Amino acid sequence: MRVRFAPSPTGPLHIGGARTALFNYLYAKQGGGVFVLRFEDTDKERSESVFEESIVNGLKWLGLNWDEDYYQSKRSDIYQKYLDKLVLQGLTYEQDGGIYFKLPTEPRAIIVDDIIRGQVEFNSKDFDDVVLIKKDGTPTFHFANVVDDIDMNITHVIRGEDHLSNTPKHILLYEALGASVPQFAHIPLILNPDRTKMSKRTGDVSLDGYIRAGYLPEAIINFLAQLGWSLPAGGANGGEFFTMAELIEKFSLERVQKAGAVFDLKHLNHLNQHYLMQKGLDEYTKLAEPFIAHLSGDEPLVQSALKLIQERAQTLSEIPSLIEYFFKSPEYDATLLVFKKSSPEQTAKGLDTGLKVLSAIDDSAWNQIKLQSILDETLSVEGLNPGDLFWPIRVALSGQMGSPSPVELLEALGKTESISRIKIAIKKLASSS
Repeated sequence: MRVRFAPSPTGPLHIGGARTALFNYLYAKQGGGVFVLRFEDTDKERSESVFEESIVNGLKWLGLNWDEDYYQSKRSDIYQKYLDKLVLQGLTYEQDGGIYFKLPTEPRAIIVDDIIRGQVEFNSKDFDDVVLIKKDGTPTFHFANVVDDIDMNITHVIRGEDHLSNTPKHILLYEALGASVPQFAHIPLILNPDRTKMSKRTGDVSLDGYIRAGYLPEAIINFLAQLGWSLPAGGANGGEFFTMAELIEKFSLERVQKAGAVFDLKHLNHLNQHYLMQKGLDEYTKLAEPFIAHLSGDEPLVQSALKLIQERAQTLSEIPSLIEYFFKSPEYDATLLVFKKSSPEQTAKGLDTGLKVLSAIDDSAWNQIKLQSILDETLSVEGLNPGDLFWPIRVALSGQMGSPSPVELLEALGKTESISRIKIAIKKLASSS
């Protein structure tokens, strides 16, 4: 078994291309076959090395390591050899500087035997003759694609369904060149939530964009695998989270759907959050470092902050906004200090009382257990509700409605910084009334 992923380096690796590469990789590895990377780089004007790097780096980042690689731009002699075969058979003609392949003069049915879609019938009368060589002497996609698949002994062509309409012409070329027709599998398109085709004009669809946003390779792999592939029952963790080894074991083209696969960003975020939560704190910190380099170099505080928000972040790029208040006093409106079931008066009492009892705690006893005990006791003694005390302390420390618990924040920020922020909140509330 030999499969290929054949990107054109005229743009960065598209999320759809990444899925095509994944499906080819899984199929090859499951069958003990060969995964070929082939750059279709004959478009001299649009092909750029930066895009080639994007494709190579993206595949490596995903863990999709290839066994062989080829560049169409280095295979001119091979294309000429196959062109000569067609010329000798009288199956070509020149026109407007290009060389064309003659389709059958008598209309005939062409059957595409597709693993995913079954038998799809076309008729040769619906197609024009195929351009083989362009005016500048370079082979067209159709010709180079077929020649390469023949010359590289590709047994299975797994690609997007947008290529299905090209396949009848390719089959005629295979036949004319006396080659066996490979097995085809045309995977469904990736759709936007409104079910329009996902494209560069309708969203951020490059893999680079998702890497920069702080998604993990294992999340992207699982997400792409589930775009169009129906999961078998009994997978790990309810059939939602798979290792690469499990995907290789379970993947099958027969379970790939025909209908378009909707790109669900919420599901991707859910998967990514799961894998972020599985990381140990040291690894999580290392992953976060490129995203928080602009924040304080106080390593103990960084680790404390990351530990508290690890279950909250869906992507690594969200981390700065979740921990920024650990490194500088937060900005917020005084009205946020007042819980919906409290009042400015009760909030002021809660903050004043909280400041008093917290100031009395010795630095050596400044830990979550002691802090929780003191504040719980304060509620009882002062006749306060949790919203009168815990809520405004949380806001004073973080400036946010949703954050780690007040005692977690108190411990992480330390006594001096915590007391300072509570004093600021008291002044802010007083000046607003």
